[in-house]
Amino acid sequence: MKDEKLKKMEQEYKEIPIPEELLRRVEEGIQKGKEDREEVVRMKKRSKVISFVKAAGGAVVAAMLAITIMANSGASIANAMMKIPVIGAIAEVVTFREYKNTTEDSNMSADVKIPEVSVTNEDGTVNQETTEQINKTIEDYTNEIIAQYEADVAAYGGEAHERVELDYEIITDSDRLFSIRFNQLTIMASGAESVRIYHIDKQTGKMINLKGLFKEDADFITPISDNIKKQMKEQMAADESKMYFLDSDMPETDFQSISEDTTFYVNDDGKLVIVFDEYEVAPGYMGTVEFVIPTEVIEGIVQDGFVS
Repeated sequence: MKDEKLKKMEQEYKEIPIPEELLRRVEEGIQKGKEDREEVVRMKKRSKVISFVKAAGGAVVAAMLAITIMANSGASIANAMMKIPVIGAIAEVVTFREYKNTTEDSNMSADVKIPEVSVTNEDGTVNQETTEQINKTIEDYTNEIIAQYEADVAAYGGEAHERVELDYEIITDSDRLFSIRFNQLTIMASGAESVRIYHIDKQTGKMINLKGLFKEDADFITPISDNIKKQMKEQMAADESKMYFLDSDMPETDFQSISEDTTFYVNDDGKLVIVFDEYEVAPGYMGTVEFVIPTEVIEGIVQDGFVS
């Protein structure tokens, strides 16, 4: 039902012309946020060497994650190789890829940045299974965004007002967890945001979802969901401008609970953060919303090393 609501809202966005003043204000706000985020990303990339330790029998096998970025110009995707010094002894940034397209009248444009992640064992051999899995996941996700944009261009003859941007950042790089976050922005009648985050457990060298943070058979959904509902109520009581889909006269659309695949990350303070896309648990004006989960809520059921 929510998917249908999102599709209907998206269609309505595309059919509404953007007032020039609104477009200007949206673009200025987005540009400022983008510049701030890019500065944080640059600082993180300069300071972090991505590595992880994998237990194998009684031995400890070191492994590493190398973020490979690729670049191109024009609507088609092409690779541009560039020589970049090795970062430390185990990671190297070598290429990047970027899909860019602008229609002839500049009403529609897309800029999609696509990273490639390499997971490598201590002996220099590639962890083929995880490398292929995460890159296939990223490829499917970014291809879907590109295909939707190109379908919109074809459907509206390039005359709709639409801008699509996708960027990424390494949002978590702790002793136990590596996470890469994708921030998608679509500007039509207004700006719409969504988030995808992919994770690798450095101890096992495997991709994980939210369930992977917790001990086997632990019920993490109930305490986290209850805490989020509590935070929603507290926020709405403290600030009348905030609204969530909770205890409404349309209970079928209210937030019920998270799932095993709900978007998350672990912040710099070591706290679990649950992330919801625009319209997922709140009206569109709230944008993407995040809830920091107190460690005591999941104490005893979360695996060691993920949170603090």
